[in-house]
Amino acid sequence: MPVDILATLLLTTVIQSLFGVGILLFGSPVFLLLGYDFSYTLSVLLPISIAINMLQVVKHYTYIDLKLYKRVLLYSIPFIILFLFIITNIQLNIALIIGLFLLLVAGKNISPRIEQSLTTAIKHEKIY
Repeated sequence: MPVDILATLLLTTVIQSLFGVGILLFGSPVFLLLGYDFSYTLSVLLPISIAINMLQVVKHYTYIDLKLYKRVLLYSIPFIILFLFIITNIQLNIALIIGLFLLLVAGKNISPRIEQSLTTAIKHEKIY
């Protein structure tokens, strides 16, 4: 495995263990900016992220709100499948857009201006 992939995985895993997010949130834009395509990025990062999340679920299953979980899955899974199909079959290069979006969302905790922009953009969202 190339050194840049190992370094990215090591760094994002440390961030994940400290803050609860990191592998997908920071690993995806880093991989995309390093020139890896979106499908490869997901194939490397998703198994690690799923494994960590499953360990967290097993350890803390009593805290899971099943009603919310089912609703999130109902609304998100069809769109995930649809857009993964589009990305893999149309060969649409959206790596830069995805990387910038993920960095923007991650930056909301650092910059009040970014946080205000995102709050304005989603102010009509239904709160669960």
